[in-house]
Amino acid sequence: MKKNNLLNYVRVACLIAIVSIFSACSSSSDDNNTDPVVTTNYSGEITEDVTWTKDNVYVLDGRVTVTNGATLTIEAGTIIKAEGGQEADASCLLIARGAKIEANGTPSEPIIFTSVADDISASSSNYPGFANLNAGVKGLWGGVIILGYAEGSFDGDATEIQIEGIPASDPNGLYGGTNNADNSGSFTYVQIRHGGTNIGEGNEINGLTLGGVGSGTTISNVEVIANVDDGIECFGGSVNVSNAIVWGQGDDAFDIDQAYTGTISNFLFIGDASSDHGLEIDGPEGSMLGSFSLDGGTLKGYNPDGGEYADFRKDAAGNVSNLYLYNFSCESDFEIDGGSTTADLMFMNLQFNTSHLTDASCKLDVSDICDNQVSGTTVDFSATNVSTGTTGASADLGAGWSCTVAEGAW
Repeated sequence: MKKNNLLNYVRVACLIAIVSIFSACSSSSDDNNTDPVVTTNYSGEITEDVTWTKDNVYVLDGRVTVTNGATLTIEAGTIIKAEGGQEADASCLLIARGAKIEANGTPSEPIIFTSVADDISASSSNYPGFANLNAGVKGLWGGVIILGYAEGSFDGDATEIQIEGIPASDPNGLYGGTNNADNSGSFTYVQIRHGGTNIGEGNEINGLTLGGVGSGTTISNVEVIANVDDGIECFGGSVNVSNAIVWGQGDDAFDIDQAYTGTISNFLFIGDASSDHGLEIDGPEGSMLGSFSLDGGTLKGYNPDGGEYADFRKDAAGNVSNLYLYNFSCESDFEIDGGSTTADLMFMNLQFNTSHLTDASCKLDVSDICDNQVSGTTVDFSATNVSTGTTGASADLGAGWSCTVAEGAW
């Protein structure tokens, strides 16, 4: 009996030691996090339904692709971190045509995509704000790409083309089709941080890329912070985007291409010294025409050198209403060029707050805005209070779930 008891004691002691080792290896490096967290690495293709849960930290190692017929479900509060890598080896999450993503955070538990260099954890006291990185740290990984079967206006009237950021050798990078009601899933209460790594000269991955995404898809309450290239870019498609924030991108905050026909509503851009346009709006590349809608947006520049208000070009067609624009420099402009005609664009209720510009010669006038004739243009140069005015994004945009609000950037 004594011999057996001794053997049992040894077994128990060994088991406790093993559990302790594994717990130490899998716990978060955040000193404020006392919960054991399992780290799960992903690379290559996801070919069947899978669920990522908030008791794990998921690491993207290279391009991770959810393929046609598979669904990736991500629980509220889950954190996904990505390795770096350049060019074809850049880490990103790609949702191919025919696949779905069901990533639905909540106002109290947003889903966060970020870099492995980010110490943020769901149980740390600064969640959902910054941990060790800030909005100036860009390009540590790729980004999130969602593709669908909706229409786009492509060169040569092609029905499908390859998305930028994905090598032509990967057929999962194709987007476009004929189904404008296509459903790629749901993407809500999500942060995307520190992305946009370079994959080739002049070719970076956007924070959130939407290529040929249909109106059956839900994109709402999404935030992109510190991306090298654009914040959110829509290549064709008909998906609606609501309650969107882009802070400190290196190129354009909201970019529209290839006859996108959806609506972007209640949106916010906050520039930094590296930002380009708040809006870059391109038109069709083929014979198919489309008409977008931008409604209820606030654009906050980075005076004195935080980029431009907006650029509408290449026969862009659509409706722009209820924009509030402020804190841009004297050199900033609002361009309408590239062949747009009186039938292409309609602007209503644009308010430019230039009260911070003390030089009278810097004040905007209609000639600065309307390079071409635009019918129905109403421009209001009043200094509306952004927090109480009826124009622009809602004052409570991002409250509770966004890093932008948690860090007091707006």
